[in-house]
Order: sequence, then structure tokens, then C-alpha cells
Amino acid sequence: MTSLLIATGGTIAWSERESRMINGIELAQKAGLKFDSVIDVKSQPSWDLNLSDMFDIGASVRSAIDAGHSSVVVTHGTDTMEETAWLTDLLLGPQRRRASRVIFTGAMRFADAEDSDGAENLKFAFANSERTQEADQGVQVAFAHELFAARWVRKIDAFELSAFSAYGRPSSSGPLPPAPDVLDFNVRVVTTSSTVRQPIPSDASGLVLVGTGAGHVPSSYFEEIEATCKRGLPVVISSRARDVARTYNPNSDVLWAGDLTPEKAAIAIGAALGKSRNLSHVREWWSELMSQSVR
Repeated sequence: MTSLLIATGGTIAWSERESRMINGIELAQKAGLKFDSVIDVKSQPSWDLNLSDMFDIGASVRSAIDAGHSSVVVTHGTDTMEETAWLTDLLLGPQRRRASRVIFTGAMRFADAEDSDGAENLKFAFANSERTQEADQGVQVAFAHELFAARWVRKIDAFELSAFSAYGRPSSSGPLPPAPDVLDFNVRVVTTSSTVRQPIPSDASGLVLVGTGAGHVPSSYFEEIEATCKRGLPVVISSRARDVARTYNPNSDVLWAGDLTPEKAAIAIGAALGKSRNLSHVREWWSELMSQSVR
């Protein structure tokens, strides 16, 4: 068993006194930890990461497992940690999941703050990543002495040290559909609320509509949704709230995000399209994904 730290920047790495991101080796030293290997993939705030950056981080984790690392810890900014962790989970596939523990962590306080939580979070993540006898749990987020499944974890507070929650769902998720080698970056998220009604773009390869309440969207979108489905493009209805229980419905033209946030649903559809652009194949992939849904 070998351990790897992948550092990507974020609050956990920011030194206010030095006005710079400290690197992975410095992070490990601050926490008093010894990893077998340390690499820096990114060094920036996570709010600046785009999907391509997130894919690069996930691909680095995948390559690390293929190289023999069974314990992988990723330090990351908290603003988009849940999305990068979820994308990474979708990229691994069952064999890599069985062969490793992959845990993301970060901090709510700067690296040199008196009340910095980074070192403690990193120690907790490292300790759990070393328990490789408990592999096949999927990618997880370790924060404030809690473990969360990447599929369900959400940042719920912009200040408190206990900034993440999965709303009581399990700390590990079930099996995922076949992993893609590439991601379709042209999936669009469209807000369809009472105050913001964005137009549906004509050049998207897939759509995620952010509905209200139980995934409801205004009726003014119905014709465009039907036309988009007839063009052979996947349309996912998500909710800004925690949705009702959803399963795959083969008789419905649209797909349901179920337990996924709009952002995670967009990443998942991008992964499905990375496997196949055939709508029937995408729907089969989505059916497999939703079979493990937990409200």
C-alpha cells in the first residue's frame, strides 16, 4: 500500500502572511504527515476551477491508482469540492474503486490562521485513506471529523468549520455506471424559476433544468423540452430543493436528477455522453445511476 497527496490549492493552502498557496509538501509537514508521494496538480481557489480543471484533477487520481497508489488524499477548496469529488468518483470505475480509498478534504480557515482547521482535516482524511481494507466506498469527503459520500455531500455553510452535510445519507455510495474516459463539456444548466427564466440554448449537447420544489418547471418550457428530446438530446429535470424520491421512468421523455444537485446532474450527464452520444445508451446509463439513488 502506498499513499499519495494531491494538492490543488484552496483555503487549506492559503498563507495570508505570505500571500501565496503553500504546496503539498508544506501541507503535509504542517499536519505532521508522511505521504509516500506528493504532487501539486493545481494551485488556485476552487471558485476559479472549471470543468476541465476538475477533470484534470480526477484524471490525476485515476492515474495515481493505476500507478499503484491505494491511498489517495486530495486537498481542495471547499466551494467546488463536492463537484470535483463527484466527477472523480464517476471517472474511477469499479476496479479502481475496489483497489483504493480516495478522500478529498480542505479547510474553512487559512493555513496560517490561529484557528486553522486544515491540518486536523488532513490528518483525519489521511487516517481514513490508510484503511484500505475498507476500499470500494467510492470517493469521499472528510471534514470536521465526518466522512461523506461524494454523491451526496453539499457545502451548507460558508463560515462554520462543520461546513458540509449529506443530510443523513450513508458515508459511502453504491456502484456507479461504467466510467467514461472523456467528459462532454457542453452540457448546460438552465435556471427556470419564477424570477429567472433562462432561454434553452440551441447548441448544447445535453440540458439540466433547475426546477422549483419537486422538480417543477414553468409550462412555458414544455414545448422546448419536447423539441429538445425529439432531437435526441438528454434533458434532466433537477430541483433547487431536496427532491422527492425518484427512479428511472422508461416512459418519460425527460430524466430526473433525483438525489443529485443540478451541478452534479450536469457532471453526470457529461459523463454519460462521454460514454455514448446515443440517447438510448445515455438513458440506460442514467437508469443504472438512479438505481442507487438515496433520497
